[in-house]
Amino acid sequence: MGNETFRFELLDGPEAFSRLEGGWECLCDELADHVTAFASHTWYQSWWTYYSSMARLHLFTMWQGDKLVGIAPLMWKKSSLHGLPVRMIGFIQNNQSLHNDFIVTPEHRTFFLQELIHSLFEQSSSWDIIYLRNISLVSNNYKSLEEILAAEGKSWKRISNPIDSPYLIPSGSWSDYFAGRTRKTRKNLKHIRNKIYCAGKVSVKNIRTWEEFLSCKEDMFDVAQQSWSERVGDSLGSPLNRDFFESLAFRAAAKGWLSIWALYLDGKMIAVEFHLKAYGREHAMRGHYHPEFASLSPGTYLEMTILEHVFEEQERVRVYDFCGSFDSYKKKWTDTSVPHGDIYVFKEQLYSKAAFFYEFNIVSGIMKAVRYAKRRLLQSKP
Repeated sequence: MGNETFRFELLDGPEAFSRLEGGWECLCDELADHVTAFASHTWYQSWWTYYSSMARLHLFTMWQGDKLVGIAPLMWKKSSLHGLPVRMIGFIQNNQSLHNDFIVTPEHRTFFLQELIHSLFEQSSSWDIIYLRNISLVSNNYKSLEEILAAEGKSWKRISNPIDSPYLIPSGSWSDYFAGRTRKTRKNLKHIRNKIYCAGKVSVKNIRTWEEFLSCKEDMFDVAQQSWSERVGDSLGSPLNRDFFESLAFRAAAKGWLSIWALYLDGKMIAVEFHLKAYGREHAMRGHYHPEFASLSPGTYLEMTILEHVFEEQERVRVYDFCGSFDSYKKKWTDTSVPHGDIYVFKEQLYSKAAFFYEFNIVSGIMKAVRYAKRRLLQSKP
């Protein structure tokens, strides 16, 4: 990088998001082929407003002159490892955050990540563990980070993550894609389509604007609150989630990113999917259907309709992201996915070393023993 001058700033105050907004958006636009909506200023500002709770911002930034070239979107919080209390620094995220990563230009990647690690260890008295959850294992940032941690002799561990993030690259026509599904899948999908058509008047709406969102939001949240995920308190309509997704819809609509799909039967919304559409990718974040209509498989019909639109729209997205884990119902649509993992970094301090031993020896050993006992129990049954 020659004689270029770089500076690094750590921002932890409430003004950080407003201060970084312009530079953050420009950086993501520059990296449009490599980032997702989950890296955007829009996402993080909405997330922080509703989910930050007792956490503290830890935004590590790298500047080349007045140009922002790297962001580590981190936070500090008190947490626990299977009951063991720890002070943790990690990505700004929770279960709504389906892709986490650093945001940095490729030519500055290695230098940025080296300086980030140095900065974190200079402040090691404030944390016990660095926990980088749900990072793509095919990300160049991950590969560089792994090399840096190994080269500097840091104590770290990567474990697998159930977020496989299945995806589809739309190419060709919908009819060709549909013909490529298995015979059994095609038969089932045709049966679902015929069954729902026989049930009444069917229509699908794609909500893209804030005004359209306002006109249907109560129906959307009602469907969510009737769904199975509401029973575990994590639907679109759960109290805290509702506020977050409404704020996200407002910000996303202003940028042209909002894409909510709703299925109606005789004028009643019976299924809905909340999507973000940005940087050439469409992310199917959350989906719900009304259990009263479960026999009609409304979620499957809606997904089929969405995918047909994805293939046939004039300006198609480069990637359709089914998001989350590779559940069996997604396998009818694709066989490709992006593996994700969790990275734990520890320091050479007694409590941190004890936490490492506890998590990856004691807890891991107990979990292996439980799985072994369950297998033996199943094998012993006549």
